[in-house]
Amino acid sequence: MAARQLGRLVRRIGKPTSLAHIANLLSTSSAVSSLCTVSTRRMDRVRLAAPKDQLAGSFSGSGASLAKLVLNLPSQNINGNHSTSNGSSNNSKAENAAFEEAINRLNSLQSNDAAIRNSMKNGRVDTKADTVKYLERSGLSLETVERLSFIHVAGTKGKGSTCALTESLLRHQGVRTGFFSSPHILSTNERIRIDGQLLAKAKFTEQFWKVYNRLWDLREYEHDMPAYFKFLTILGFHVFVAEQVDVVVLEVGIGGEHDCTNIVRNVRTVGITSLGLEHTELLGRTLPEIAWQKAGIIKPGSHVFTHVSQPECLQVIRQRAKEQGAILFEVPPTEEYFLRSDTYAPIWETFTDVIRLNGSLAIQLAGDWLSQAREPLRQEHAANEIRMDPQLLHGLTSAHWPGRCQLVEWQGLRLHLDGAHTLESMAVCTEWFEKSVRDSVNPKILIFNRTGESGFEPLLDLLNRTCAFDMICFVPNLATSTPNAPSQVMVRFSAELQLKRARAIAEAWSHLCEKQQQKDVGQVYATLIDAFTAIRRRFPQTDNGGQLEVLVTGSIHLLGAAISALDLIKESQN
Repeated sequence: MAARQLGRLVRRIGKPTSLAHIANLLSTSSAVSSLCTVSTRRMDRVRLAAPKDQLAGSFSGSGASLAKLVLNLPSQNINGNHSTSNGSSNNSKAENAAFEEAINRLNSLQSNDAAIRNSMKNGRVDTKADTVKYLERSGLSLETVERLSFIHVAGTKGKGSTCALTESLLRHQGVRTGFFSSPHILSTNERIRIDGQLLAKAKFTEQFWKVYNRLWDLREYEHDMPAYFKFLTILGFHVFVAEQVDVVVLEVGIGGEHDCTNIVRNVRTVGITSLGLEHTELLGRTLPEIAWQKAGIIKPGSHVFTHVSQPECLQVIRQRAKEQGAILFEVPPTEEYFLRSDTYAPIWETFTDVIRLNGSLAIQLAGDWLSQAREPLRQEHAANEIRMDPQLLHGLTSAHWPGRCQLVEWQGLRLHLDGAHTLESMAVCTEWFEKSVRDSVNPKILIFNRTGESGFEPLLDLLNRTCAFDMICFVPNLATSTPNAPSQVMVRFSAELQLKRARAIAEAWSHLCEKQQQKDVGQVYATLIDAFTAIRRRFPQTDNGGQLEVLVTGSIHLLGAAISALDLIKESQN
């Protein structure tokens, strides 16, 4: 679909457009003219300036860490509201040590794989009632939480991207925002953001111990504590109340109907993104069953916006909306906001699929919330209204959602980072990667892992059809053989279990290669450092001095481990 849209656009405008054209558009608005330099940075591209010989042949070098480049955090709040309220920088060694101590304790609330399977066999706990119980025990009533305003978003693919775009659009309208998302790539505090910034580690630690100690002291039996995600949801509510945000953009964890985030009853703006088969052991094995779960976040009288396309899913969503007296809107394609205008049509081709696929839904969610907001934030907006202006454009292009169709140039590598783990998201990922490397003569390398219950064979088939990879690394989500940083610990999957999974994936790849009568270039590595060491040994320098094309995909946790491994390699060489 994206390819057809791009082809149609090229035929209309005749020649490519530079990103400087965006800045020219933005400069027409005095409200955002001072921010034009930010707007020209594309969502999928972050560059690290370095000498050509250094980029071509070595991981070593000076400058910012890869983690900092990937997260690409703003240096200050865009809207100026409470610009210092989120605390100081995250660089203090004492703050980092205290934060890691809190995360180690948080990890004690994770369940291992056996415990999770056992709970599934023994029937579902009433997750929402359980969440409310622990919320109120932590000293925060549901009624207090519901004094906040929410935009709630569920879906299989694109819900995090939609939330990030929505948050950015609102922040650039002067709204003080909270954003709750999952999972994180590198650090747990990525899950809770204030005005687009990660919650400062000092504030995270302070709020963590306040909530944890109260729940621990009020236990009624030994293991009477909320599980990991449930605790983080409760912690997020505490933070958003304390920070007095105007709106919380709330991303569902899993499903919707029974999700911990679904305790809030006052939601007036709801989003449902693209649907596909995921977490089938929990949500159902058919698309209508999954649609029913996702539509469980619809609240009485709410406005529901979606770009779900499957008729059988839309039928379920319509029925659930009708039961709640809610109004369902199917949003127009994002291209209509641009291609209808000679002013904005030329920049359509510069957008990644993050904006192409989710921009319209985000615009409608933000507009609907603003139309119902209190003064002075209230703005007129008609549902499914199609309009574009410099301020809306700036909100879209300034959004940053790491690890989704993200290209980072780093020490001789063109790292393509995408946490795609469903068939639908992998289709977007592979199309994006194929376009990116289509004209490249440099070696192409795949680093892949897939956790969870869903089958990985269809994902491998898509990847195999993308291009002829010169090297493939199947590797667990482990940066090193020593324990990962606390934020990257996965209690559910031991190192042994992850390595077993990687070998199973490699075996499936071998069978696919045999079936296709092609050379098998796959290899299992125990850690990401092992994989990158092997890559550099195999390709010490490209023949033309260019960069290696590396695709890291299959798991958000894999991205975090890969980034950590490359930063550790750089530190060791320095």
